[in-house]
Amino acid sequence: MPSIDRRPNVERQPLVIIGSFAVVFVLFFVVIIATLARAPIAARIAGTPEEIPVVSARLAVTLFHVAMLAMSLFLMIAVGTQVLYGVTDTETVVVPAVGAAFFTVGYVSARHFSEHSGRLSHRQWVGGPDGETAELFARAYRERAWVVGLAIFPPLLVLLVRVVAVGVLGTPADLPAGADWG
Repeated sequence: MPSIDRRPNVERQPLVIIGSFAVVFVLFFVVIIATLARAPIAARIAGTPEEIPVVSARLAVTLFHVAMLAMSLFLMIAVGTQVLYGVTDTETVVVPAVGAAFFTVGYVSARHFSEHSGRLSHRQWVGGPDGETAELFARAYRERAWVVGLAIFPPLLVLLVRVVAVGVLGTPADLPAGADWG
């Protein structure tokens, strides 16, 4: 009877890691391009010419917050997989805890310090239409803060799984190729 080799496929490992990062990089690339091209996109979406700067600022802020949410979800998948396979290394606690803290600061910043974020975005994000102001960005940050608020929950879910269901899918030796930190 042939034996089954349970060692990770080292040759496939880099391809799996590159593939998982590729999804996030493509999303970030799309977000950057859409943010730079927000003036013509807003012109197509807006009902009247007066709404174009408002729609443009909302689009830019929403795209930025969606990128943060995607980063949070990627973090949950990467670390959550390890937790489900019983990896109990320090990173399975530190990474989600730091992630939850990072996204909490992002939410508080968007919700309560939106004027500062609005001024920075207005100065630094090129590609906006005439009439786009720091105040429009600040209002968009406050309105879209809930998107960053959603990004807090995936790392917290990983921490909860770490406490309740660590190792539910197997042992660290059963981890799929490329699913470990190195």
